[in-house]
Amino acid sequence: MIQSLPSKQQGLQGKGNGVWEEVIATIPQERGDTILEVALIHHGASRTDVELRSMIWGNGLGWYRQSTLVLDQATARRLLSALGSVRRRLAPERAAGSEPQDGTKVIPFPDGRKKPTDTEWTTTLMAQ
Repeated sequence: MIQSLPSKQQGLQGKGNGVWEEVIATIPQERGDTILEVALIHHGASRTDVELRSMIWGNGLGWYRQSTLVLDQATARRLLSALGSVRRRLAPERAAGSEPQDGTKVIPFPDGRKKPTDTEWTTTLMAQ
């Protein structure tokens, strides 16, 4: 059984230069021994980077980084935009005619058939 997930940290050990980190998410993966950690690295008031960390549990070691991807703000924004597209593609397909789960309304697209006139509609109902 894996111990606890890594805790949030304030500050980078041994760094007295105004750089500090803020872990904002720890996302467990399907395999219980891997996680994705998302952290903001603040470089004083000048800039903030995003770090995506692939972490693995090692018996006797605890959690350790397998790899780290550092994104500047512009790249992080582009990644978020791309992930929006991924979210839509990963959403399970809805059954025809069902409403979306997010509360939005879907307006059906016209099917091109002619709408019956009142006279045609009344005649159809009387024939039944």
